[in-house]
Amino acid sequence: GSSGSSGVTLSLTKDNFDDVVNNADIILVEFYAPWCGHCKKLAPEYEKAAKELSKRSPPIPLAKVDATEQTDLAKRFDVSGYPTLKIFRKGRPFDYNGPREKYGIVDYMIEQSGSGPSSG
Repeated sequence: GSSGSSGVTLSLTKDNFDDVVNNADIILVEFYAPWCGHCKKLAPEYEKAAKELSKRSPPIPLAKVDATEQTDLAKRFDVSGYPTLKIFRKGRPFDYNGPREKYGIVDYMIEQSGSGPSSG
């Protein structure tokens, strides 16, 4: 068994960031640093939340950006501390102010995806 880290969380780089984010109705992106303790603590929770949300219809994608490698992206979104989480709606960034554990992330994102003025 190869235990590849092929999790559900999307890894974004400057090459695919705009493609992915601009096409998503809503997506949560975590800007992290590999050495950051809070990020390490969040990682498994984030992955579990991503799994949970990927089963929804429509699924809510969760992505992460290694801000130490993708410095252009980190600069673009004024990422100064880690982890920084941002919600993107059709490419527009909004601050994520929810909890940082599995159920909190899931609930918050479901709420966010369902909220907003219903057009009609």
